[in-house]
Amino acid sequence: MPDTRESTGRDASDRRWTVAILAFVALSGLGMQMRGALIPELQKAGQFGIGEGVAGLIAPAGTLGYVVTVLVVGAIAGRLAARRTILVGLAVSAVGVLGMGLAPGFGVFLGLLVVRGLGTGVVRGLDRPILSHLYPEARGRVFNLYDLAWAIGSALGPVVMSVAIGLQGAAIVYRGASISVGPVDVLTAGQSLLSGGWRLAYLGMFVGFVVLILGITRLDSPSIDQERALDWDAVRELARVPAVVATVLALAFHTGLEGALFIWLPTFGIQVSDLGQAQANVLLSVFTVAYVPGRAFYTITSERFGYGRLVVAIELLVLPVFVGTFFFAEGWAVFAGVALLGALVSGVFPTVVAFGTEAAPEYSAPINAVSLATGSIMLAVVPVLIGVLIGQVGIRAALLVPLAMSLAVAPVVLAGLVARDGSLRAALAA
Repeated sequence: MPDTRESTGRDASDRRWTVAILAFVALSGLGMQMRGALIPELQKAGQFGIGEGVAGLIAPAGTLGYVVTVLVVGAIAGRLAARRTILVGLAVSAVGVLGMGLAPGFGVFLGLLVVRGLGTGVVRGLDRPILSHLYPEARGRVFNLYDLAWAIGSALGPVVMSVAIGLQGAAIVYRGASISVGPVDVLTAGQSLLSGGWRLAYLGMFVGFVVLILGITRLDSPSIDQERALDWDAVRELARVPAVVATVLALAFHTGLEGALFIWLPTFGIQVSDLGQAQANVLLSVFTVAYVPGRAFYTITSERFGYGRLVVAIELLVLPVFVGTFFFAEGWAVFAGVALLGALVSGVFPTVVAFGTEAAPEYSAPINAVSLATGSIMLAVVPVLIGVLIGQVGIRAALLVPLAMSLAVAPVVLAGLVARDGSLRAALAA
């Protein structure tokens, strides 16, 4: 009987941590996907008045701090007190998003986006490894569930930002003392804490982080003692595992495609499909909403197929859908194509990570950290490149870059399968 009670308590604790992690991931997706809908607003003269090239800096600013902390935390995850570390990361994230809502200029906004990334990286360095150890027999399923939560949040991102912009007149005003940093007044007497509009969305995110912090303070710390630290010997060991190498390369190529669409899809809608800003934001929402049924499908089916084979099959379908959507479709067909593309690509990232983690489960935190850092760097770099290319050749031609990157995913994963299984026939066998 004591063993049964202990098991029941452990199961309840596991479920609570799962819910908390999924809530954080959903909130992260919400914040990330608000950016695409935010860019056209920040380009207005009444806001920050930035150009497309400068707007492309939003992606790398969000990645800069994130990459540093996710790598550091992932490398030493087994030595950390998980709950305490996660709470620190959440607190830093909360300060960052509140500051973004207060930012008086674009430079300050970018700086606080870096701060927010630092906090997010701390949490992301631990959350997926925690799930990996809680559910060692179903990593593909739980990783897709994890990214399903992200998809739900990200699908709401453009909608939340659009609603906030539409509430421009609903101002929340705070009268207080001036706080200066160098020549910049972060808050001035009589300045609004939030003037309505896009700033309101960041206040909502701040409240969400506070609620999550309060909830996690009531949980026991999960154990990730099985994790091995990432030192040079471990790096050399992992570099000899074909599935791990294939995972990193495949994610670099895949997230280039996602990064381009997450940031520039509304711009495509405005410039090519002649949509208004609200409709263009809906186009991004359609793409991210499609991640929800897509990842629900992969959550259910990922354990029935080999992770690598599933990714290869997905990528074979991406090419015709991408080309048809962005180079031939018109009107409502663009929305349909974007939805289908979102459903397809939604399963690639979590399934590829599961593919690599399955090959070296004792290094789940380092593999998670390197995967996230690699993906984040590409999510940051590719949108900047696309922003530059848009000014030179137009957005339709610029999208050839992420398409070319996506075409490399299937061969890389297939090479990892062949190296693991010994032959192409064995790699593709059901």
